[in-house]
Amino acid sequence: MRSICKRCTILICLLLAGISARATTRKVLFIGNSYTYTNNMPLMLQNITAALGDTLIYDESDPGGYTFMQHSTYAATLAKITSQKWDIVVLQDQSQEPAFPPSQVAVDVYPYAHILDSLVHDNDTCTQTMFMMTWGHANGDPMNCTGYPVICTFDGMQSRLRESYMEMTQNNKATVAPVGAAWKVVHDSFVTPWLFVSDSSHPLPAGSYLEACVLYSSIFHKRTLGCTNTAGLTTADAQLLQRIADRVVMDSLTQWQQYGHYPYAGFNHTELSKTVTFTHIAPVPADHSWDFGDGVTDTASAPVHTYTANGVYTVSHTASTGCFSETIKDVVYIGTTTGVNMLADNVYPLTIMQHGSGRVTFTLPDAPIYDILEVYDGTGRCVKRYTADAHTISDRFVPGFYVVRAYSGDRKATFTSKLIVY
Repeated sequence: MRSICKRCTILICLLLAGISARATTRKVLFIGNSYTYTNNMPLMLQNITAALGDTLIYDESDPGGYTFMQHSTYAATLAKITSQKWDIVVLQDQSQEPAFPPSQVAVDVYPYAHILDSLVHDNDTCTQTMFMMTWGHANGDPMNCTGYPVICTFDGMQSRLRESYMEMTQNNKATVAPVGAAWKVVHDSFVTPWLFVSDSSHPLPAGSYLEACVLYSSIFHKRTLGCTNTAGLTTADAQLLQRIADRVVMDSLTQWQQYGHYPYAGFNHTELSKTVTFTHIAPVPADHSWDFGDGVTDTASAPVHTYTANGVYTVSHTASTGCFSETIKDVVYIGTTTGVNMLADNVYPLTIMQHGSGRVTFTLPDAPIYDILEVYDGTGRCVKRYTADAHTISDRFVPGFYVVRAYSGDRKATFTSKLIVY
């Protein structure tokens, strides 16, 4: 077993090198109200950012209950917009107004959202405005639902907020931080922790933590799962909210950031022998720069590259606009290297399926190829070991990074894959 674990530790180190991004610093101004300042959310976000290896420099203008109309003439907000060149300005309106009937929102909200967006770009054309989609009240808006029944429930109010924020995002060529969409996932799943204080509107610390996680992923294009800063929440609650924020933002980033000029360097790749096809998933137009890890570079948007030798190659992709640049790296495995079996013998793959809440199902090939299935955590410790005498194996795992290995007794057939449990 020692030799197996040693080999897997090497493999895990190589796998952990993949899907990485450079440490990033962002200067962000928050323009909002109590939905921003409650629980000192910007500071909470700064602490999460630091724990994940990035840097957030921020300021805020968020008097209680303020609307976009009020901010558009508020001296303190105007002064902070022009106080320096910001990377991102986050705009968050009063909690009810964007949920009102479309005709009313078109008069009371949209013009002032556009004024604020224009003021931001007058200060610096490179600044990316980001609208923060807020959440519906837990019991809807009873003060106004008689005249507009759509917002009598959380779902109806959340639907209207989403529609209005997405329209503002499109109209102003901005991006959106889908905080309300993440709240809806929690609300619909009936899981703890509860996010609202007793007024059914403002966030408990758990709500602000979810808000901060969504903002982190929206700003830095990275997942929060595994962040050690829990803002006083239990580890289980923090990881649940991290998983939800990651899924909502990162699985739909092309939807949330399709209208702005904020680049994303994420990419996919498919391998056929030594030839690899790379496909960028940047939601906005960008210039592309690729380093395939073997001394060859390219500037095509979807290059095809053929490696001349087996090995483990760290591929770097940079997406750039005139204002921002982002680099993401991933690992490509070609054949075998350094005596470690690096996916080359995955002739008989097994299927790995996640079902949520940490449950994972492994489906082995129909033929009895493998005798042993092992799962290793990020430290190289074998945490699960199964005798592969069943076609399907199902188990629960703590969220995190794992390496899955299956092999025959004679080691002539092996399978290795990375697994991230959410």
